[in-house]
Amino acid sequence: MSNDISVNEAGTAGAGGRAPLTLALDTATPDRSAALVRGARVLAARTRVRGEAGASTVLLDVDEVLREAGARLEDVELFAAATGPGSFTGIRAGLATLMALARAKKRQAVGVPTLEALAHAARPAERLYAVLPAGRGELFAQLLSAPVEGGVEPLGPAGHVAPAELLRRAEALGGGLKWACGCAPEFAAQLLPAARAAGLEARAAEGAAVEAGAGEWLVVEACGGLAVAVAALAVERVNAVGAAGAAETLRPLYVRPSDAELKG
Repeated sequence: MSNDISVNEAGTAGAGGRAPLTLALDTATPDRSAALVRGARVLAARTRVRGEAGASTVLLDVDEVLREAGARLEDVELFAAATGPGSFTGIRAGLATLMALARAKKRQAVGVPTLEALAHAARPAERLYAVLPAGRGELFAQLLSAPVEGGVEPLGPAGHVAPAELLRRAEALGGGLKWACGCAPEFAAQLLPAARAAGLEARAAEGAAVEAGAGEWLVVEACGGLAVAVAALAVERVNAVGAAGAAETLRPLYVRPSDAELKG
């Protein structure tokens, strides 16, 4: 099997012109996941909800999705991982595991920013705020565009922000925003009270992302099984640039220093 990921005339990335068999990990969000995907087909996926997930479960999840799909690690042609922002320990565990597997099998790897994967999972949206809990009463947030086809486009940088400030920025953009988050309990606890205090109509919702009308702010859970979106974006990026990178090129996207660094 070739170690290279090529792109055929139809724009499908893969060895020999096929969509690559992609192993993707998301260990940055509260509900961590692993998925084995080829093109639009999800061959196997595993999600661990908060409390179940930990650094020791990453390899177990990889083993489980491979076994479910009837595949071997040697069959994987592309490795992908969410790079953050999100859990510091989760990001480190996921990237370290993925890099080790990719190096061992001499395969290429792609890193996907977590908030962009969230936007991809919640598309389509002309303007979408992707949000994750950041601790210390803050949220990781980024404004993005996520059309039905094509890549996710950042409309601003990823950052950490207090709920009231995020609401101020969203209100300045007017109505018609979509919200995507994989942390509905934290999001509701932090953002909904601030929205109501600001006089905005706010409610929580479950299921697929729904575009919010003017003056209505919708909390959407769109993150369970985010590894599938990570795989899809990784292949889109291989299609766009014609190649993935070596495992050593993966870098975490923390956005904010860790508590240990701040205490210095």
